[in-house]
Amino acid sequence: MHARFEPLPDKRHSHETHETAAALRDRPGEWAHVDTHPNSNRASNQAHRIRTGKLAAFRPAGAFEATIRNDGEDVINVYARYTGATTTP
Repeated sequence: MHARFEPLPDKRHSHETHETAAALRDRPGEWAHVDTHPNSNRASNQAHRIRTGKLAAFRPAGAFEATIRNDGEDVINVYARYTGATTTP
């Protein structure tokens, strides 16, 4: 192990994630394929993070729906759609 002194890099925010969320907002109610994963655990995790707004681009929580589908091959696809911002009474 060694110490290498350098400035701390900026935090990375995925522009692709924000672009995907914006594209879904532009076409509310339409399902779109957003990602592919090698196993259902990773795909389910991403779908959950979209639905709950854990991914900042998909906030507020509940504004997006997300689900996974097996394509019959060895990959799991993630689909999402924008349903609109939710309001609490």
